Amino acid sequence: MQLKRIIEFIVFSNLWISLGAVGVALATFFYTKTTVNLEIIMLVFFSTLFGYSLQNISKREVYNHRSKQTIWIQSNNKLIKGIVLISFLISGFLSFYIMNLYLMIFSVPFLGLVFFYGNAFSSKLQIRNIPFFKILIISICWCWTCCALPQLLYSWFFNWDIIFIVLIYVFAITIPFDVRDMIIDKKIHTIPQFTGTKIAFLISQLSILSLFFYSFYLSNYLLSFFMIITIIVLIPSIKTKSEFYYLFLLDGLLVVFPIFIL
Repeated sequence: MQLKRIIEFIVFSNLWISLGAVGVALATFFYTKTTVNLEIIMLVFFSTLFGYSLQNISKREVYNHRSKQTIWIQSNNKLIKGIVLISFLISGFLSFYIMNLYLMIFSVPFLGLVFFYGNAFSSKLQIRNIPFFKILIISICWCWTCCALPQLLYSWFFNWDIIFIVLIYVFAITIPFDVRDMIIDKKIHTIPQFTGTKIAFLISQLSILSLFFYSFYLSNYLLSFFMIITIIVLIPSIKTKSEFYYLFLLDGLLVVFPIFIL
């Protein structure tokens, strides 16, 4: 029982997805053969923790497929607000410490996307409600935070391969979340809402398959193997409604991502 509570805390408090962001950042360092910078890793972790925790401040309806997560969030509202405040202060301090003025200016639009994505302070102004924009926001923000920013902190030139790979990868593994949330997202247009569950599942699988061939083309066979693993892990997404499948297993793919870049 104690172990279950620990796992729920790690997953529902967004620590796990934040470690996933660290995994993608590490993959970027490994892919570009750049020395890992601990300060940048910390910035990626706490900015991701802030962004995801911010979305949990707003009240949610309890749906069967997300009941455990929603109830945990409602029961730990003060803790979540504390996490939001602490992660914001730490990521803000790290930003001023390691980023130059130009990078801070370039980061402002992405901060705006995070803040107004779900916007806990106004139900009328939520960028995620723009048709088909929800998945693009997630993919682009991940690419900026975990791929572009770590490279730009070293130079103004960066590797487009890893950015392309992460963009398509995050896009592909986010689609099952949209399938899961079709009831919640019934008022907005997501890919599953438009294409249906089976076509959305096919788009997700084909996206990863394209990355398999792209990695093979780049002679990165270990990464190609990771794409095969991802395809297998994605198979249950067409039917399963398990919360831990999505929040632990699917997000966990991002955590182990750098192992296949070494």
